[in-house]
Amino acid sequence: MPQNAVSPVTPQEFAVKIADTIMVLTQAIGSVIIPLAGFILTTSIIMFILGSLFHASTLRKAGAGGMIGVVAGVLLYYAIPTILGVLQIAAQSFK
Repeated sequence: MPQNAVSPVTPQEFAVKIADTIMVLTQAIGSVIIPLAGFILTTSIIMFILGSLFHASTLRKAGAGGMIGVVAGVLLYYAIPTILGVLQIAAQSFK
C-alpha cells in the first residue's frame, strides 16, 4: 500500500487556490444569477402584495424575506471582487 506524501501548504498558496475557486464559481453562476434573482424578486413582490391584500401575515413575511434575500444575494455576488481583494491582502500579510 503506497502512502501519498502530503506537503504543507503555505497561507499564500491557500489564498491563491481559494481565489481561483471563487473566480471559477463566479464565472459559472454569472449567467444564471441575475435572471434567477429577477424571477425570485418578482415572485416575492407578488407574494408580498397578495399577503398585504388578503391580510396573510405569513405570506407577507415570506415575500419580504424573499426580497431581502435576493437583494443580499445580488449584493454579495457583486462584492466578490472586493472579497477576493481582501483575501489577497490577507495572504500578503502572511508573507
